[in-house]
This record gives sequence, structure tokens and C-alpha cells, in this order.
Amino acid sequence: MKNLLRRLLPTKAAACRRGATAVEFALIFPVFLAFVLGIIEVGRAMWIKGSLQYAVEETTRYAMVNTSASDTTLEAYATSKLMGVGVSSTGVTFQATQDTSGGTTYVTITGSYVFQGLTSFLPYFDAVTLNAKSRAPLNS
Repeated sequence: MKNLLRRLLPTKAAACRRGATAVEFALIFPVFLAFVLGIIEVGRAMWIKGSLQYAVEETTRYAMVNTSASDTTLEAYATSKLMGVGVSSTGVTFQATQDTSGGTTYVTITGSYVFQGLTSFLPYFDAVTLNAKSRAPLNS
């Protein structure tokens, strides 16, 4: 095999290593880029999920203090809390419901957001629904 290689390639061409770094970079860079963009996307999704949970929990606290607030008022309050942390309310839906169990009235606030990834070549972040929920008793 070694003799065949010597006959086919001149000695200087067989020993030449120029361009090897460029080839290695071309092979590794797409994988590295996918890792970095994946980390950014997962971090962004976790930040939005945390912000959604924060808005829902703050709204249940508000409902506990303001027991006469309507469901529409609570949904608007949740949206305002989400805007306060820098997340756009586009694509976010909040729902407030009240139910009675064992003589105690509870308020449940749920929020959902369809997360769209910034990069289109990562198929796992096509459309992921992020949900948040909080339930608390209303003061009587």
C-alpha cells in the first residue's frame, strides 16, 4: 500500500499538510455551531417558561388580595406582568377560572405560549408549547 501511494503521488504532495486545518475546521464547525445555537435556544425557552410562570404566580397573588377581580381583569393583569419582564405578549394566552371545592373558592390561572425557535435548521424547536399554572384559594 505504501509503495502504491509513493508511485501515485509525488513525495512532496504526499507529505504536504497544508489545508488540513481548513478541512478539520469545515468538519467540526457545523457541529460546534449547532451546539451553540441549541444552547441559546434552550436558554431562551427556559427564560420564557420562567417568565410565564412568574406572571401566573403574580396573578394568583393579585387574585388572593383582590377577590372581586373578574377573570378578564386577571387575564389582563397576567399579560401586564409578562410585559414587565421583557417577554412579548404576542402568542401568549392566559385563562383565569374559579371553582369551589369543600366550601373554598379557588382561582386557577393558566398560561401557554407557542415557542418558535430563532433558527430553522434545528428541527426540535419548530413549535414547542410552554405551559404554566398556578392555583390559590381566594380570601373570604
